[in-house]
Amino acid sequence: MNKQAAVFLFFLLLPALLMAQEGKVKGTVTETDASVKLPGVSITDPDNNMLAVTGAEGDFEITVPAGEIILHFRLDGYREHTLHVRVTENETTRLGTIPLRVQDDFRTSLPTLNITDTDAENGLESQTIQGLLSSSDDIFESTAAYTFGPVRFKIRGYDSRYTDVWINGFLVNDAESGVPYWSNWGGLNDVMRNAVITTGPYPDGNSFEPVGGMSRIITDASAYRKGVKAVYSLSNRTYRNRLMVTYSTGLLENNWAFTGSYSRRWSQEGYAEGTFYDAHSLFFAAEKRINDRHTLNITALDAIYNRGVDGGSTQEAYDLVGSNYYNPYWGYQNGGKRNSRTRSSNKPLITLNHKWKVDENTRISTTAGYWFGKGGYTALNWYDAEDPRPDYWRKLPSFYDDPADQERIAENWSDPSVSQINWLSLYQANWNNLVSVENVDGITGNTVTGYRSKYILEDRRNDISQFQFHTQASHTMGKWTLNGGLFADIYRGKNFNVVQDLLGGEFWVDIDQFAERDFPDDPDAIQNDLNHPNRIVREGDIYNHNYSSHQNQFSLWSLARYTTNRLTLYLGGNVTSTSLWRDGHTRKGLFPDNSYGKSEVLNFTTFGVKTGAEYKLTGRHIFRLNALFSSDPPTFRSSFLSPRTRNSVTPGLTTEKIYSADVSYYARMPFITGRLTAYYTRFEDLTEVASFYHDELRSFVNHSMTGIDREHYGIEYGAEFKLSPSFTLSTVAALGQYLWVSNPSITITQDNNSEVLRSDEVWVKYFRLNGTPQTALAAGLEYSSASNWWAGITGSYYDHIYIDFNPVSRVQDENGYYPYWEVMKKQPGGFLLDAFVGKTWYLDNLYINLSFNLSNLTNNTEFITGGFEQYRFDPEDPDQFPPKYYYYYGFNYFLNLSVRF
Repeated sequence: MNKQAAVFLFFLLLPALLMAQEGKVKGTVTETDASVKLPGVSITDPDNNMLAVTGAEGDFEITVPAGEIILHFRLDGYREHTLHVRVTENETTRLGTIPLRVQDDFRTSLPTLNITDTDAENGLESQTIQGLLSSSDDIFESTAAYTFGPVRFKIRGYDSRYTDVWINGFLVNDAESGVPYWSNWGGLNDVMRNAVITTGPYPDGNSFEPVGGMSRIITDASAYRKGVKAVYSLSNRTYRNRLMVTYSTGLLENNWAFTGSYSRRWSQEGYAEGTFYDAHSLFFAAEKRINDRHTLNITALDAIYNRGVDGGSTQEAYDLVGSNYYNPYWGYQNGGKRNSRTRSSNKPLITLNHKWKVDENTRISTTAGYWFGKGGYTALNWYDAEDPRPDYWRKLPSFYDDPADQERIAENWSDPSVSQINWLSLYQANWNNLVSVENVDGITGNTVTGYRSKYILEDRRNDISQFQFHTQASHTMGKWTLNGGLFADIYRGKNFNVVQDLLGGEFWVDIDQFAERDFPDDPDAIQNDLNHPNRIVREGDIYNHNYSSHQNQFSLWSLARYTTNRLTLYLGGNVTSTSLWRDGHTRKGLFPDNSYGKSEVLNFTTFGVKTGAEYKLTGRHIFRLNALFSSDPPTFRSSFLSPRTRNSVTPGLTTEKIYSADVSYYARMPFITGRLTAYYTRFEDLTEVASFYHDELRSFVNHSMTGIDREHYGIEYGAEFKLSPSFTLSTVAALGQYLWVSNPSITITQDNNSEVLRSDEVWVKYFRLNGTPQTALAAGLEYSSASNWWAGITGSYYDHIYIDFNPVSRVQDENGYYPYWEVMKKQPGGFLLDAFVGKTWYLDNLYINLSFNLSNLTNNTEFITGGFEQYRFDPEDPDQFPPKYYYYYGFNYFLNLSVRF
């Protein structure tokens, strides 16, 4: 055979030679054990190259190279499954059924709810949003949610207001504080799982994401799994019992789909004494696919709750009762426990979303929504009477100098009438206070005689009315994708106090007792409302303060993305117009010309720009870079010096500036998946306003700090190692430095005096930020059995935890600096050990899942997760008002049983 003939024969036989090096793989992808076949599962190779998508019945048949191969099976709502297969050339390897485990296993059955109460005057709750991250496959993010979350961990140290949360296209961050409150949709876990989550400014293409990223919850009725799911949970945490029922029709033949969910959470008492829980949550979604181009989806939800609150206290009080979980807010009444601090909410949200597929390359999504309802927070109020709080500093042994007195007071703390709120004494004080009030309602000679309450229980209300319109479009042309949108938000909040319980009395007089003390000869100055002087109020009446907060915001944003096989580049920007104002509904006697009616309208025009790139070295090695600059308007809560009493704007108020960059490496190898991220963020010109009761001045005092600059930088690491088909090792680390990098200015004023008490510089440069561990480490080992059960154990360690400082103790006096100025109160690190176990059964079409989570197995009751220095401060005796602390719960558990059919 000559050379030319040999070459010709080689090319003639080449296809056969290549075919001889290939084989076929065939199988069916199901939900765990073939009870539910799963269409639309993507099958990729180790480099993430698409091999196939399963058919309508979950079946697939693909041609692959012969030898050892690795296949990845992925479908939204299910955990990724990796399969190692030996393929024989020219043969079909039959894999049978490939089981995918649903995400609602032990991880997603455990929502995270963290509540931090401070002694701030407004008493509003601050909650982490970590529970949303249940939808994330990123091991770092899921660990941040379930392992780090309960210790008040914040990703990158950011406040939660720098993360946007969208439900069906509606932004559910609180308009006044910017914070998304988990409790507004608490209990609806099973219908909040379909979420797209980003960490940092990397764009999703549905909005201009802030520096902390976003969570976009999808509530299309057809997106939920068809059938019924019922869940019962038992716990010793915030609530004892939880019941959830969800039903979805799937897409019906008439192109309608319906999904409904109801949950009930309740307990007589949670982990802390004196707490209770009573919550009902409802969800309904209806979707109509009008045709191939238009779809409508309406979503309505509400989380109605009333629950008792526990609060932090001083270490002295904890030691007196022998427990770091002492709760000072409750006491016995008629043999039962009654809590003075309760939170309640009933805020329905209704949204209508329209999706329009203009053509194959263009899509438009539009949402209009309305959010309304009421929220409240109860607390005791008193007039001309002793402070009723049991851990009030004058009631503690440390207040006394005589050791005999200290010993006597310490012994008395064994009596619940001393260590807890003495409800009977409050009633008795009111029953014994028969008085006559003259000139009631400003009418001369109008005298009312009765039992005037010295103590009452008030409800501090924040009712809302909010309308939003959000439309966004995407268009693809070749390698370019263009996104853009318009967002409009019109918000009105009503903030007022209501007399909830007169505690045995007959009425309360709506006057300012602090002004009555300071201005005894001025009958006008003492009035909370000059339009209704000497007003008698009874249960259900509004009193004390009453104002509306207004915010109108309009935003335009755009994003351009260029994508090739290996490289993605993006550039985005936004511009926002924000208007804020206060509208007072009472004419305060101390501020008759600056309290009633509309305040100055504060207008801010802000903008942001972000850019970044993603480069795929291979499908297994990916690099990502993000950079962002944004200017943000101040929140309503930081814009007004004392919105309870007047229209005065915070001195030095300006827009915030944020500079941020991060770089990440992603590994997606057969046995290792994970990422490593380094980040840097600088916040400039932040504003903080705090109000508290000052014992010496006997008045509420306002602290406003402006010119706050902060830096956040650190490393995030998370990786999963597939040790075998059954064992997975996960390791996670968050190493950060979150610092104050300027000495901000502080202005101190009184509620009953427009005079500035003090204006100074706060010496806190290079102090560490409070509110989160700046070091968090975790390692876990999980076992997954082919017989559908799993178990695991996780150890975590936390360090560099700091409590919030009192700024007044860090300012200069005439003799130098206060002795506390350089002290940052770092708390000891803490180690926690958690474990879980779960099992799944299939009985025909019945799916049963049982999981059990055990937290803090070592019962570590000495782990301080946060706290704050009291704003009460005596420079002559800095230790007179010690800090208050929060401790991590001891051993706790969560049992979850779910049934689906």
